[in-house]
Amino acid sequence: MAEPTRDPGYEREQAESLARIEAGGIPVSAERRLSELREQGGGSFTSDLTINGFALCHQLGLTPLSQVMGSSIYQMGYQSSWGTTGYAGTALVEMDTLSEALNEVRGRALHRLAEEARQIGADAVVGVETRAGESELGGTGGGSLALEHVVLGTAVRRGDRSSGIDQHRGSPVLTELSIADYALLLRAGIEPAGIVAWSSVFFANYSYYGMLGPGSGMGMGSMQNFELREFTQAFYGARETVMSQITRQASALRAAGVVGVRISHTARPHTLTGGIGGAVGGFGGREIRGLMVTFNAIGTAIFQHEHATVQAPEPVIDLFA
Repeated sequence: MAEPTRDPGYEREQAESLARIEAGGIPVSAERRLSELREQGGGSFTSDLTINGFALCHQLGLTPLSQVMGSSIYQMGYQSSWGTTGYAGTALVEMDTLSEALNEVRGRALHRLAEEARQIGADAVVGVETRAGESELGGTGGGSLALEHVVLGTAVRRGDRSSGIDQHRGSPVLTELSIADYALLLRAGIEPAGIVAWSSVFFANYSYYGMLGPGSGMGMGSMQNFELREFTQAFYGARETVMSQITRQASALRAAGVVGVRISHTARPHTLTGGIGGAVGGFGGREIRGLMVTFNAIGTAIFQHEHATVQAPEPVIDLFA
């Protein structure tokens, strides 16, 4: 049986697409489709707008262009060295390899979302929705962990009635805000500056004395209630890291603040292996069990125009109240 004929042009396009993805870009086929939509200069479009959102677009002078997407699947690396344990075998440390993977996969997805919006000639992407997950590669129990991140939104172009358009030309503004919230901001003379987000992963284990009830002299089997202070500290450590990074990103965008912040976290048992520095506290180079806390936050940075004209709210009377 003869082998199927290979199309050299198709193979070249696939190779170029892989190279673009490796560099953080979008495939050739996606760029071509979006460029064609831009050249059409209108016509039909796809979006995830509600009926109210679509009507508000017309009131604000926004033209929906297309639904846009950014995605990335990223292998989570192995944290081979996490430092030393402290007094009585305690360990509280950020798993920087895991934190980096979470931030990189989201960053690549958002960058591709912005690139699709730029290709179609959009000024902003509204209603950005994030979907994140993880899966195991290489079979049950024996593979590496892969992170999945997909972001979706509606690319829009702003008309002459909207202010502040020149500030973001060539760099579409991404926002998780709905069209309704976006409209409220614009009417107050406030503009979105972009999405800010960060993730942090901390690990903490039981210390020997932390496993004892306060003054009880008994261990985890005690009937008394007491706080697991190492785990509480891990949660605070992850949160402070995330908030400081979000504040730094907002400052880089010259934003006045961040709105619509969504926070999520997970806490699950984890066994830490490796380590450096010898048998400090009796655990160096061996496995220790504890809790891995992952803290995520994402929101929209905003700024207010210096010469903004704030529209007064219109009174509404509910006749059916």
